[in-house]
Amino acid sequence: MNDFLQQVWLDNPVKNYLIVLGIILFVLFLKRVISRYLAGLLSRLINKVWKNVDRKSFIGLVVQPLGFFLLILVSLASLHRLKFPHQLNIEVYEFTVHEVFLSLGSLVLIISFIWLLLRVIDFIAVILEKRANQTKDQSDNQLIVFFKDFLKVIIVIIGILMVMSFSFGMDVRNFLAGLSLVGAAIALALRESL
Repeated sequence: MNDFLQQVWLDNPVKNYLIVLGIILFVLFLKRVISRYLAGLLSRLINKVWKNVDRKSFIGLVVQPLGFFLLILVSLASLHRLKFPHQLNIEVYEFTVHEVFLSLGSLVLIISFIWLLLRVIDFIAVILEKRANQTKDQSDNQLIVFFKDFLKVIIVIIGILMVMSFSFGMDVRNFLAGLSLVGAAIALALRESL
């Protein structure tokens, strides 16, 4: 048995493949429990800032993206333990297969994190809408919807810039300069409206 575990397949011992597979399967089967526990911890933190927060709706919004993010994060971290086989590391259009897999991994990780942030923004908007409904003035409800959508757009833009930078290795400084100019122009145009 020990000889079998020490056999090398595609530049890695069988023992390492089994360890990585065990870690991924462990998180896959327990991701719902782990994400519910972490969502409960997050709801306690939010409850310290805002009293009487609906814990059930927060956990319902956050559990699925949090579980997916944890699964991707743990999978990438455990796969990093393995050496990429040199037999499979062929070059495709100036990129090696290893670089393509690293880029795809970071792309999925960033997307799952952005999805989690968007769900947290939705929950904060729900809390603020409940408080705004207690007042007679309806203009604060419109502001909540505006800022919720505005924050979502900002998070998505940041996510796109992160994907461009980390997954595709692009220099995003020029994009940031362009976005700041566009943002200043939009702010000046909307000054009277706001």
